[in-house]
Amino acid sequence: MVATVYFTDTRAPVAEVSEWYQPHLSAVSRLDELIAKSGILDDVERGESVALKVHFGERGVTKQLRSVFMRKVAELVKARGGDPFFTETCGLGMSRATNFATGRIRVAEENGYTHQTLGAPIIIADGIKGLDFVKVEVDGIQLKEVYVARAIADCDRLICLTHFKGHLTGSFGGSLKNIGVGCTAKPSKYDIHLKDYPQIDSSRCNHCDECVKICPSDAIEDYAIDTRRCIRCGGCIGICREDAVIVEWTKPAELDTRLVDCAKAVMDLVGRDKFTFFNFLLDITPHCDCHPYSDNPIVPDLGILASRDIVAIDKASLDLVTAATALPESMANGIEGDKFRGIFPETDSGVQIDAGERLGLGNREYAIVEVHAKKMKK
Repeated sequence: MVATVYFTDTRAPVAEVSEWYQPHLSAVSRLDELIAKSGILDDVERGESVALKVHFGERGVTKQLRSVFMRKVAELVKARGGDPFFTETCGLGMSRATNFATGRIRVAEENGYTHQTLGAPIIIADGIKGLDFVKVEVDGIQLKEVYVARAIADCDRLICLTHFKGHLTGSFGGSLKNIGVGCTAKPSKYDIHLKDYPQIDSSRCNHCDECVKICPSDAIEDYAIDTRRCIRCGGCIGICREDAVIVEWTKPAELDTRLVDCAKAVMDLVGRDKFTFFNFLLDITPHCDCHPYSDNPIVPDLGILASRDIVAIDKASLDLVTAATALPESMANGIEGDKFRGIFPETDSGVQIDAGERLGLGNREYAIVEVHAKKMKK
């Protein structure tokens, strides 16, 4: 079975740019046309609670997905009778602003995302501390239980709006990551990134009690972690200045596989037919927006893709970036072929695709349907 991926090229044709007033060449107009011609949002029903899953970025990023694209999707959902809200989850840990719902919203506002700019409210899906979840049993490749953020579990439909980019340990950040990591609470984020419960190295511990104070489950006693009470929030790891909290991080292939396991749990819980995916191949940076900075894009802006198949849209996005010419003055300068693996050699961009297909989330085989901009009258 071949999946359908709709694509609009956001690059302006040379023959048309000699005129001044060309609103149809705007990437926002092209997104509007992409949605209209593909019918990708036609399944939205009146009264549905529609989660628009985005990544607001860490404090300091400058190339995250622009609010004008997000607002356009919210407007079109409302035009179909849906009730949209933008959503994100708290980051792993307990010491940074974005580890909490309040800080996540503050940073979102700093980065330009508000109810006013987005046209819909912001709801942090996993609660104040990132610990509000629904536990889901899953027959994953590595994980057997996943903690899905409560607001994600409660929504009627989910539209995934992904800024497609690279990732330091996961090769790339696409729709699979946006769902697998971004729709889960802290215990699953922990399971994606770390292999087992943390332990305290008594030879390094200076008994400052910072980990004891920050632990939300009172799992640290006599400078040891009680794994029966530990909820895997990651708070003790980030707060320890002596590196006395010992953990084993997952390797890139393990991380990629586990995030796809989590994506399966999220999609199974909400319902496979309730998902729509958009990948924005704009400002394709080498690092995820969870980094506190944004490096130069590695290839030119390519366009916007839409699909109901999460595997196909990520594979099509990878193929477009692979085929593109690397930009000078970027981390991909001189790299031909797979840009992400060229930048981070320990990663393999095929792992997520393989895992997604193995778990039945979608199909790597796809057909591109190009949607061209419709010229507007002056």
